[in-house]
Amino acid sequence: MINFYNTCWYFLAQTQAQTANATGEAAGGTEELANKTPSLFDSWMFPALMAVMLVYFIMTARPKNKAQAKTSDLLANLKKNDKVVTAGGILGTVVNHRSDAEYVTLRVDETSNSKIQILAKSIVRVVSDEDADTKKT
Repeated sequence: MINFYNTCWYFLAQTQAQTANATGEAAGGTEELANKTPSLFDSWMFPALMAVMLVYFIMTARPKNKAQAKTSDLLANLKKNDKVVTAGGILGTVVNHRSDAEYVTLRVDETSNSKIQILAKSIVRVVSDEDADTKKT
């Protein structure tokens, strides 16, 4: 690994020396440049590194923001008698939900009228009647 590191730095120093020689610097200056270890700010490396970091940030932040917007939209449009699926896989019908409340009450069994209270954030999706019909067949 150290040999690879040294080889890369040597190659970069030689490239800078050739560039300086091509621009017409004195012969003594190129020798000094060839022996100098290049730093991050001497050439194109810093702007390239910043560009890569910017692309990485955009690529990771955008999907997260999209998912968060989708979830907040789902919770804002939630209403009574909607059939929902939670993150734990519980299927239920919304009994009580206020837009400013942290919890939602779900009815999980129609026959015994069993209800549970869950965090609103744990609702993954709203199941429409069409989805329920296609799953039964």
